[in-house]
Amino acid sequence: MTKPQSLPDEPATSRMGGGAGPDAQPNASPNTRPTAQPVTAPDAQLAARVEELERENARLSAALATACTGCDDLLTVNALNEDLRTAFDALEHSRAAHADSERRLRAILDSAVGHAILTLSPDGRVTSWNPGSVRILGWTEEEAQGRPVDFLFPPEDVVAGIPDALRLRALAEGRIQEERAFRRRDGSVVWGALTILPLQGDEEGYLWILHDRSDERRMEEAIADARKRASDILDSIDEALVALDRDYRVIYQNRRSEQIGHQPLSAMRGRRLWEIWPQLAGSDLEALCRKTMTERVPTSMEKRLDGEDTTRWLEIRILPTAEGVGCFSRDITMRKRAEEEARASHERAVMILESISDAFYAVDHDWRFTYINRKAEQLWSRSRDTLLGRRLWDVFPKALGSESLEAQKQAVREGRELTVEVLSPVLGYWVEVNIYPSADGLSVYFRDITARRQAQQALMQAKETAEAADHAKGKFLAAASHDLRQPLQALMLFVDVLKPHVQGSQGANALMHLGRGLDALKELLDSLLDMSRLDAGVVQPNIESVPMVPLFDHIAASYRPVAAAKGLELHVLSCNASARTDRTLLTRMVRNLVENALRYTESGRIDIECRQAGGRLLIEVRDTGIGIPPDHLERIWEEFHQVGNPERDRNRGLGLGLAIVRRLSQLLNHPVDVQSKPGQGTSFVIALPLGRTVERPLSPAEAATTGHGRFAVVVDDDAIVLLGLETIFREWGYEVLVAGSAEKAVEALRRSGRRPDLVVADYRLREGRFGTDAVAGIRALFEEAGGPPVPGLILTGETGPECERDAAAHGLGIIHKPVTPRQLSHALGELLGLQ
Repeated sequence: MTKPQSLPDEPATSRMGGGAGPDAQPNASPNTRPTAQPVTAPDAQLAARVEELERENARLSAALATACTGCDDLLTVNALNEDLRTAFDALEHSRAAHADSERRLRAILDSAVGHAILTLSPDGRVTSWNPGSVRILGWTEEEAQGRPVDFLFPPEDVVAGIPDALRLRALAEGRIQEERAFRRRDGSVVWGALTILPLQGDEEGYLWILHDRSDERRMEEAIADARKRASDILDSIDEALVALDRDYRVIYQNRRSEQIGHQPLSAMRGRRLWEIWPQLAGSDLEALCRKTMTERVPTSMEKRLDGEDTTRWLEIRILPTAEGVGCFSRDITMRKRAEEEARASHERAVMILESISDAFYAVDHDWRFTYINRKAEQLWSRSRDTLLGRRLWDVFPKALGSESLEAQKQAVREGRELTVEVLSPVLGYWVEVNIYPSADGLSVYFRDITARRQAQQALMQAKETAEAADHAKGKFLAAASHDLRQPLQALMLFVDVLKPHVQGSQGANALMHLGRGLDALKELLDSLLDMSRLDAGVVQPNIESVPMVPLFDHIAASYRPVAAAKGLELHVLSCNASARTDRTLLTRMVRNLVENALRYTESGRIDIECRQAGGRLLIEVRDTGIGIPPDHLERIWEEFHQVGNPERDRNRGLGLGLAIVRRLSQLLNHPVDVQSKPGQGTSFVIALPLGRTVERPLSPAEAATTGHGRFAVVVDDDAIVLLGLETIFREWGYEVLVAGSAEKAVEALRRSGRRPDLVVADYRLREGRFGTDAVAGIRALFEEAGGPPVPGLILTGETGPECERDAAAHGLGIIHKPVTPRQLSHALGELLGLQ
């Protein structure tokens, strides 16, 4: 038996060297890369078979080494060796396939940059982190490795336990998907679609796949916001909208449509129009809708809907859209009612215009007749059918250039109503024309006023005659007043001068009665003068802040002795306030009210009170007199009207005091209210605007009566008045220069060279000269650069406005004759600045 050949076991040894078993090549760590799948069952059986064959080969080799019985055994060994090589090649092929699969899997994971793919351990820690995770979430693989997955969630989700809840759901359900916000490394938020799968096999844990949907979500939100805005716009319009597709199925309705139809969109969507409203089938509205759908042109109509109790009008517009058509409807019931009312109103207007007594016509902007009533037809003797549509001047050529047509053109230009009285060129008599421009043209009413014009002419002539008579009466009264005042002035001054020189009670008593008579005469003349000046409108109030305390002190000092003489109590309660008023005119009002109370109060008291109420200052004069009957409350303001004095007792006044109060109240805008009860008394209240409180110390008027050697110039052409003035001034301690004319006064002053301290001059002097000229001449004589002018006072019996205007122009004070010495001293005090 030949020696067996050596076994070709080297290749087998080289293949098996280094451990050809299933554990020959260690697996990669699960914490660094995703691993390949473990060795499959066929590979394990093949490895076990190879190991068994190797052991068998070893036994055979040992047996052959000791003894070889023949070539058959060698063939057996070779066959076994071939089986071993085949099994080993299969194992190598399986290992190569596994490595290739692992490379391909890793390449897939690394190339999936659009998704964050990571694996977690069972307790939620990151075990793998692909490049997509780096791109989407920002953390590197080294930063994320081994960290709890909580760092990917917003803090509020971590507090709520969301990461743990997701892992539990994945275990329970096997696979979960949801969208939520995740936190990036820079603190920003990414919106992602997350899929979680539990891992099976040797490596437990979780596979997370996160897709970044931030851009998609922003786009979806933008689309949703645009849709909402569009829906809000459609819901805000007053029209109801129903949108239909090309099969006439409802795809949308706005809120207004829902309010009208009382059906939500969910109940209407997908249903055909006539399925929702069966009454539309075969109607004109359905035909209109089909026309728009097929011809793709807008259509519209006004539809009347009659209900059991109401009638509604809808304006319906159908517009083609990309999906089908949009049906817009709007309730126009109010408009239709307004149109019906307008038609009815027009019919009523036509009926009125046809029945009125005035002639009426209307023209458009081209001056063409649009309407003519029956009265105009009658006056013109023309049928309106032949006039309508024609121009006004084509029908009536005489109207061109007439006052009536020019007035109508003016009304059109200025856009305002006009009323004129003209001589009609068409009719030939006087007419009153009322012209009313409008958006449509012009409306004109006219009527015959010939008779009225004649009556107006007669009335105008009568008025002119009456005015001439009144003017003549005024001139007579002015002259009479002046002539009466001159001697009265002298008498009053001499009465005051005589008082120290009359001895004995009888003479003093006679002098007292003379003074009272002169006072009564002066009061009459003063009241008449005041009334004439107020009626003539020549009194101009000097409005200023007037303190009440000095005014009330003056009233109290003047009337407390008078009240005591009648056995009356006079209570004066002032207030520390001021009023916006004229000092002199307000004093006159209060004095007249107090004098009225004194005349009509026989016993009791008189109260004069000042108080603030309702943002105004109130001055009240109350008495306990005879009172005023209700039917006399308005008549007391009339001239010469007196309550309870039918005998016209002049000791109870003239009846002009309250008439002057009423006129001053109107002039100053100081309302006066009166309340009275017969037998109990009367209350008058003057309401004044509040003024600014001004501290203004006043000196007594009597300071002016102490001349202290002041030099006074007196100019008057009446010798008696001039003598009286000279006497009273000398009694007061003045040095006096008297002159009968301006020229004599100037000449005397030029000779003396002494500058006077004041000038008192009568207004109207002889030879047409005036007291203002006298003052001006004296001032010019002593004019000094920058120095104040010589103070001047006009003493006059004139009642007309010319005197006051002339005095004001020269900056002079004015006082009307006759004046008492006390009034004169008061005027001098104001003139010299002593008050």
